Amino acid sequence: MTDWFDQLRSWVAPSSDEPVDPKLIARAAAIILLEMAATDEHRDEQELAVIHQAMRQAFEIDESELDELIHDAEKLRGEAVSLHDFTRDLKAHLDRDERGDLVEWLWQVAWADGRVDRYEEQLLRRLADLLGVPHPEFIRRKHRAAEAAGVNQ
Repeated sequence: MTDWFDQLRSWVAPSSDEPVDPKLIARAAAIILLEMAATDEHRDEQELAVIHQAMRQAFEIDESELDELIHDAEKLRGEAVSLHDFTRDLKAHLDRDERGDLVEWLWQVAWADGRVDRYEEQLLRRLADLLGVPHPEFIRRKHRAAEAAGVNQ
């Protein structure tokens, strides 16, 4: 079990003296986006489309690389006990604006089906807190994502 955990940690959080591979950060972002999509227990194509769009935009990944990344992230998400390691690494390697963008993408995934249920909002609040996104920024990103989804709040 320890070997598996060490391997998982090395994929997401290489030692601090090594340069960070952007693909590892992309994988961590994909994991929490996929977790958001799974929260309401009915992940649909709209949510996956939002995840693909966000990942392409943020990490400039081509479609074949993205499919592989999403597949790997889905596997790791299923094996992970907690999202804390992923959010800790994202907080350490993304600047404040990038973390705000990630929260906005999480909101976009949540709004993809036209509504946000209480479990999605609860997860979003927890992730934003773990990512160090201040509450006013959290609310601003929520409104921007709702507007982009054409949802009236």
